[in-house]
Amino acid sequence: MSPFLLKRKVFTESKPLLDELLEVQHFRAIYNIFVAVFCIFILRAVLFFGHPFWLLVLSYFFFLCWHCLHLRLEYFTFKKLPSILNSLYFLHFLEVSSLKVQNAGLTCLTFSLPSLLMKSYSFLRETVPPVLQSRSNDGKMHLPQFSTYLYFLFCPTLIYRENYPRTPRVRWRYVIKNFAKFLMSLFYGSMLFKCCSIPIFSNMNKQSLTFRSFVLIVFSATLFAFYWAILIWYTFFHCWLNAFAEMMCFADRTFYKDWWNATSTSAFLRSWNVVVHDWLYCYIYQDLLWVFKSKAQSVAVLFTFIVSGAFHEYIFMMSFGFFYPLLFIFWFIAISTEILGMPSTNIILWIRILFGVALLFSMQSLEWYARIHCPVQKVSLHKLWSLYTRLEALP
Repeated sequence: MSPFLLKRKVFTESKPLLDELLEVQHFRAIYNIFVAVFCIFILRAVLFFGHPFWLLVLSYFFFLCWHCLHLRLEYFTFKKLPSILNSLYFLHFLEVSSLKVQNAGLTCLTFSLPSLLMKSYSFLRETVPPVLQSRSNDGKMHLPQFSTYLYFLFCPTLIYRENYPRTPRVRWRYVIKNFAKFLMSLFYGSMLFKCCSIPIFSNMNKQSLTFRSFVLIVFSATLFAFYWAILIWYTFFHCWLNAFAEMMCFADRTFYKDWWNATSTSAFLRSWNVVVHDWLYCYIYQDLLWVFKSKAQSVAVLFTFIVSGAFHEYIFMMSFGFFYPLLFIFWFIAISTEILGMPSTNIILWIRILFGVALLFSMQSLEWYARIHCPVQKVSLHKLWSLYTRLEALP
């Protein structure tokens, strides 16, 4: 055990909280409302845009369903794995050739790099001290097995353990269901952008923007921006992580908690993303408490959120292509007011979340389209030198 850790993460077998809530009929009705809105968005896309791509996607979807049913009879008899791979490749080629995936691919790569970095750091922190201790005791090095490290790379957690609670079998129907929800959520998000974001922000920089018009834009984007934030949370923290957890037989499904009942910003961030919070708590917050001897808890909390904000700003910067630290500023203000002891309730927190998400989305969108309409020219060294000589020649 590392001497820096005061409290270790304990993995226990648990079910996803959202799956438990959806067993209640009232919560299931709310979920069905979102599904109904998704169906309406699909019909609107086909009827309003009139682009043959949507009909092609729908026709290929039904063709793929028929093809999978056809392969279901032949696969177990003739093992026609290349047919399935060719179908998946054709679907991938269709999507890539129809959409601009440069930013999307960069976003996926940007998300994976911090995850691998955090996993590598956890592996070193959890394995190096026991190895050194075993070597000092009996002179032999008890190294971790490669299979445990390989399992750790793919399981949905950032904290390394040699053993995790495991499920007895893989429910492949549950895996396919979550991956299907993941793909439909991506399509859902793209339709939200096409129907709500692009019509509002695409031509906003071509006309004068006053403070009143900007405030109206922020308030008009409140519901849509929060809806999109909920969709991101559901897509990644529920669908994606639960699908991988089921494939890896990973039994601890506490990837999030009831963040909607939080009364403070810190409680909201702890329950919104439990996976990252556990890593920050074990390797940043507790290390700072060990350094400061538990005398500067507020400093440890503030610095932990600064590290978390830096990771998020890195993802935003690499995904959008510019540095615009709005999220970092919002988090810093929220945590600072909480440290100062300002009162907060669940309603006040919800107002902060709605207004903060809308302001973040609006300003990021305005900056994105401003760079498209008014591109910044690249300045080379010889241009800088010519500008400097002109300034020197001025009286």
